[in-house]
Amino acid sequence: MSALATVTSVPARRRAIALIGTVCALVMTACAEDAPQDTWQPEGPNAQKIHNLQWPVFAVAGLVGVIVFAAIIYEVVKFKDRGQPIPKQTHGKPALEIGLTIVPALILIGVAVPTVGTLLALAETDDTECSVNVYGQQWWWAVEYPQQDGCGGISEEFVTSGQMVIPTGTKVLISGTSNDVIHSWWVPALNGKRDMVPGRVHTLRTEADDPGIYAGQCTEFCGLSHANMKMEIVALAPDDFEAWKANQLEGYQSPEEASLAGQGEAVFIQQCSRCHTVNGLEDANGPIVSDPEQYVYSGVAPNLTNLMTRNTFAGAMFD
Repeated sequence: MSALATVTSVPARRRAIALIGTVCALVMTACAEDAPQDTWQPEGPNAQKIHNLQWPVFAVAGLVGVIVFAAIIYEVVKFKDRGQPIPKQTHGKPALEIGLTIVPALILIGVAVPTVGTLLALAETDDTECSVNVYGQQWWWAVEYPQQDGCGGISEEFVTSGQMVIPTGTKVLISGTSNDVIHSWWVPALNGKRDMVPGRVHTLRTEADDPGIYAGQCTEFCGLSHANMKMEIVALAPDDFEAWKANQLEGYQSPEEASLAGQGEAVFIQQCSRCHTVNGLEDANGPIVSDPEQYVYSGVAPNLTNLMTRNTFAGAMFD
């Protein structure tokens, strides 16, 4: 009997070791130092609200999961078929049934109340101090700064793409829509997701505590290059934001015709300007007017004015 027990215990130990190894591997995969889209590292008050909610929710869900799995394992082990008689069957225990109804209901209420409160707080936009419009299209983002008193005052509308630049410590209202299919704006360090739907304008408040570059991703499948549809929010100190804004509003200065930059300008006018705009660019016939509707489905292409002030381009695929 002892030899038989030894033989049967070896596979059991191996299964236990394999289970422990699998759990450890799963835990280790969740530990990443370089995770720019980590939802557990909030960098602004809106993301902090989400963080404060998800900790207790995950804790409750984890506790419930442990209890459920422990009960299942207990039942499987205790009542494993070993040739013994079928256990006594019972039916109809009102106290147990009512208890198993009330307890989950209380748990759901305990989760629902703070969740609804957080959602209402995140939906608040009346306190914003700066307005930025976002347009999604396959597979990049247009960012428009309308004329306004907010953002320290913007005297003339200007447009960029791929990156949104905001001042730190400022509540920014993002108003977003789409020019083709449904997209979703998500920069987890600063706030949650917001769908960008054709024909609708959805709003989202964002704010960064400290200067930095905060990575994001389109989270609604939108076609073949969906995985490459990234974005960044660049938070600058207020003085640096004012300098950046002034640079965006500077007029275009054409390079000398014989220079390398002048040759590049000629190529741009001949080829790229069919879709892309550079504000203030002219040729012998006057201002260059692009016509992307003939060449791209969404009817728009990135505005390349002040391209070299961005540290990323092509849907944030290249730095």
